[in-house]
Amino acid sequence: MERIRIARWILTIVLAAGAIASFILDWSSNHLLNPLWHPHARFHGALLLFLLAGVSAAASWLLWRKSTEPEIAVRMAAFVSLSFWTPLFYITSILPGSTSWAGRPDADPRLHGSLVTPNLIVAAICVLLNVTSLWLSFPGRRPPHDLVDRARE
Repeated sequence: MERIRIARWILTIVLAAGAIASFILDWSSNHLLNPLWHPHARFHGALLLFLLAGVSAAASWLLWRKSTEPEIAVRMAAFVSLSFWTPLFYITSILPGSTSWAGRPDADPRLHGSLVTPNLIVAAICVLLNVTSLWLSFPGRRPPHDLVDRARE
């Protein structure tokens, strides 16, 4: 049960910090308040922030409610969080002309020739914390394929 408690705390921090930081960072002059952004793009950006806050709150509630299967809550909360953080790594591949960099195009941060933005570093940390919580949700460190065997019983 200690593993579940640790996973709950990790996910609660990731969910809350992600929602709060997104409002603080995105409701700014280089994102939603940027006059160069199309008004409809700003609308969708704000919509995403409120959706993130809502699903983060719901996932947090799920984590801490009384349950006979707390590991299911941990897994669901982790998958909710991962559904927000993992697209940061592939959106630019499937949406031509998009970028993860919000600054000046001529000042994009590069590491060995590849674009590495601060939000991708944060996303990588959040993904790592989510995967850690998922791992903690499996008692006895059983691999996830054990779920298939239990479902057959």
